[in-house]
Amino acid sequence: MGDQAAKQIGAGSTGDRVAKAPALIIGTGPSGMYLAFQLGLLDIPCVMVDSLSAIGGQCYELYPDKPIFDIPGFVSIQAIELSNRLWEQAQIAKPELYLNRVVTKIDGNERDGFDVELKSTQSTQHQGKPFAVQRFCAVFIASGVGAFEAKRLRMEDAAALEGSALFYGELPPDLMIKTKRVLISGGGKRAVRLAAYLLQHRESLAPASIDLIARNGLRDALDTEHQALLDLVNQASAIGRIRVLNASIKGLDVNKPSEVADQTIRLSSVSIITRDGSQPTEIHLPVDVIAVCHGLSPKIDAMLGWELGMHRGQIPVDTARFESRRKGIFVVGDMATYPGKKKLIACGFHEATLAAYAACDYAFPGKTIHLQYTTTSPRLLQKFGDQSTLSTRSSVK
Repeated sequence: MGDQAAKQIGAGSTGDRVAKAPALIIGTGPSGMYLAFQLGLLDIPCVMVDSLSAIGGQCYELYPDKPIFDIPGFVSIQAIELSNRLWEQAQIAKPELYLNRVVTKIDGNERDGFDVELKSTQSTQHQGKPFAVQRFCAVFIASGVGAFEAKRLRMEDAAALEGSALFYGELPPDLMIKTKRVLISGGGKRAVRLAAYLLQHRESLAPASIDLIARNGLRDALDTEHQALLDLVNQASAIGRIRVLNASIKGLDVNKPSEVADQTIRLSSVSIITRDGSQPTEIHLPVDVIAVCHGLSPKIDAMLGWELGMHRGQIPVDTARFESRRKGIFVVGDMATYPGKKKLIACGFHEATLAAYAACDYAFPGKTIHLQYTTTSPRLLQKFGDQSTLSTRSSVK
């Protein structure tokens, strides 16, 4: 392999520069993870934020087990494997990772830096570690079609129950489910995985009951893992450890504050419409905890207020720096638009490389950037040597 085939951008000959602040990457899809790798080569520390509970973006959420055929160097690679490989490569930057978070506001400018506000996509009672970093030298938007958020129940009292009896996609690890009556709503892999998780609790910590409902029944397996989960649930259903119904939620039955001593709304039961018989039947099912797995939808509402000129879900950028009209804020991947734009992962890698290089103007103001090659640069080779001693997973906040 020649030097030109493996060239990267260096940030100095002897590591003589220190970035004035870390960079923020919004989104952990392929473009975002490759961007972290490029920033690592440039000695720009970075923080990564994603609305999902795992890295991978659309590759993780929409088609994790499907093969991709247009990634350089791979005849075929599964989307989830590509995500894992990119994440391992990104560890050269030692990224600080915050999952289940969305950026709601960006203040500041390219001279003084940017401050951001985050919102947890989980309940207020079960958020992770508070967001510590207050200022960034640059912001990179690599969020694909937007921040994925769970589809919520649009029912009376649903919002009031979030965080105590109603959860989306998963149950918090610190939630006590012993002797609780748990209802899971959804027919896809996420719902089946959650059911399998509850079934694996030992008897002394197990829920009192588990009900799994899906409007059109459980979906067919997507892959071998999904099939194994379905087999486990079906076997448990056959011996009465879980009840699986073709049904949907109609309403929530709660005890109002005036009816309980501590003035909190409590869930007592859920009204469901079953379709297992010849006629739809309404049942009031006693429930303590609901986990709703109705899928995710991308949201761009917050970005509309960032003054980036967004139009139809895309943000215009220049093709030399992939910078938006707001200096210091860059856009790569599916959300970036420019003449000739192609929504391909390979194009996102190119965009991430040029955006990382351009951000050096703000990370190292007044400094000269030298082009270096991973095949010959002693500084970069030293970084790769140091990386071999790192864990392949960074700390999740």
